Amino acid sequence: MDYLGTRQHADGRVAGEVVWNSMLASQYVMLCHMLGRPIEPGRARRIRRALEVQRRDDGGFGMHPQSPSYLFHTVLAYVALRLLGHPPGDPMVAGAMAFIRERGGAYEVPTWGRAWLAMLGLYPWESMQPILPELWLLPDRTPLHPWRLYCHMRLIYLGMSFLYGKRFVCRSDAKLDAIRHELYPEGYDPARFARCRDTISEGDLYEPLSRGLQAVFSLMRAAERLVPSRLRQRALDVALDHILYEFRSTDHVCLSPVNGMLFCLSLHATDPDHPELSAALRGLEYWVWEDEEEGLRIAGARSDIWDTSFMVQALCEGPALPRAVELVRRACRWLPTAQIQQELLGGARHYREPAHGGWGFANERHPWPVSDCTAEALEALMRAEHRGFGDEAGRLQLGRKLAAIEFVLRRQNEDGGFGSYEPRRGPMVLRNYNPAEIYGNCMLEYSYTECTGSCVRGLAVAERALGESLPEGLPEELRGRVRQAIERGTAALLRAEQPQGGWPGFWGIDVTYGTFFAAAGLRAAGLSAMHPALVRAGRWLVAAQRDDGGWGEDYTGLMTGTPTPLPEDEPSTVTQTAWALLTLLEVAPHEREAIDRGVAFLLERQEQHGGWPQERATGVFFNTAVLDYRLYRQVFPAWALARYLGPTEA
Repeated sequence: MDYLGTRQHADGRVAGEVVWNSMLASQYVMLCHMLGRPIEPGRARRIRRALEVQRRDDGGFGMHPQSPSYLFHTVLAYVALRLLGHPPGDPMVAGAMAFIRERGGAYEVPTWGRAWLAMLGLYPWESMQPILPELWLLPDRTPLHPWRLYCHMRLIYLGMSFLYGKRFVCRSDAKLDAIRHELYPEGYDPARFARCRDTISEGDLYEPLSRGLQAVFSLMRAAERLVPSRLRQRALDVALDHILYEFRSTDHVCLSPVNGMLFCLSLHATDPDHPELSAALRGLEYWVWEDEEEGLRIAGARSDIWDTSFMVQALCEGPALPRAVELVRRACRWLPTAQIQQELLGGARHYREPAHGGWGFANERHPWPVSDCTAEALEALMRAEHRGFGDEAGRLQLGRKLAAIEFVLRRQNEDGGFGSYEPRRGPMVLRNYNPAEIYGNCMLEYSYTECTGSCVRGLAVAERALGESLPEGLPEELRGRVRQAIERGTAALLRAEQPQGGWPGFWGIDVTYGTFFAAAGLRAAGLSAMHPALVRAGRWLVAAQRDDGGWGEDYTGLMTGTPTPLPEDEPSTVTQTAWALLTLLEVAPHEREAIDRGVAFLLERQEQHGGWPQERATGVFFNTAVLDYRLYRQVFPAWALARYLGPTEA
């Protein structure tokens, strides 16, 4: 608790960095070069420092610290270093170039890398797979309309389709001429680019192009030759309208910096002096973490609401110590300020789901609310209220609680599971048409184990806490809808359990993570700890405990579909150990030996200042993109110890 107190901001929230890889920092350098906006020397030095930290022994750059080097990240880092002024003989630059040449050059870089190179004049747009803006003109009922895609994919496609449709290429200069010669010393040969159009570097490829997707691309290439200029301009106008809405409805921070940078380039391609471009660039600063030790990082997400909600729940399960009450009370004064209390004006026209009542992943500046973030925040506030840890400033009024419940209910899919930002919109067949070769399962919203577990638990806690205060209304009574949603979510979770016990994760590594959320949801829904599904989960966790008393899974399990333990010579992680303990304490409290060994591991690993040390990253998305949630290894072990001690009085 003392350590968490040092992480708490003055307004009450806790917020850890979500560390990804070098991609966004490299793209930021490219963006600034294309816009003709110099990077000040101190920041340029910190960008280089970040690349130094993330560089591999083979000279390349990877998807995350445990992954092998990728051509995609290495090419982007090489170009960024050269644009920053580092010469070819610089050890980092030379090492990256050696890696690139060992893989036959930059020809086989994945599609999203080709797009960034194309905008710099370092790859021909004609040798890319088509990203047609005309798809935005299709009727909404069309299965291929981009509104059906997962929101992150949808907005990335929006920016890329605009820039592809414009065939935007920045002005060439001596730096770019030199980089082009270095990347292609044999000459900039259009024929070779054309031959590589369907080929992606084997080390980067996760989800190959299906035959169906290749056929779609061929059809699009043929159709594009027939597109009249007037129709292309109309498509660009529609795309730009969506881009401007995203900027204006998010105070220019956008859903993520990935689409934010593409949108900045879209404004520049429309008008280098666009009146909103400066505000858009300031919006990117929302995602920046910067210091001298690790340099400049651009996070793909912020997790203030997520981290704060978990800390509140953690401390509400432990002893009622004055320090716990103080931390929770301050956090609960902030959490209500981050709830979205007004609907987004014009959101429906731009394919936004209703946002009123929800909480997002980040903070009050980011109006993209999420199902499980809303469920966790609502549960945190209600648990603090139940324990008497909060005060009037942190107490939600009934109407706002009901708005949160309605928000969660709207994210339930037809199969009973829950999506994240939205319920699933597109047909499942679209999952076979993934153009982002380095990621998997990124085309659609799914019914995620974690979101379903969180939403079922949040609704069940709300149902019990509010009881008869849930008002009856026409045409359908809210209590009945909540009960039905819990039952459907419970059924979805039971169907998703693996035969050996446990549930696979999507946003964390891996079965340990998914099982923590699924088991908590099922117990909150009323299932006995003796239910066969929970018994199987407990047995799987006990069997997965490692010799050091902890738990630890490798990220490769997400890529193969089989739970994979960490190498024997690596210690367990405190984060995954905490998830396992939290689950066992809920579904198998009789497993005292396993629980006590896990607690002993946490105590042995705790440092003198009260926190836990740096370890392997345990977050992930799209199967391959591993994330280091810096506060996970502080909040979840604290939660496990709090549950172990129980809610005793001080």
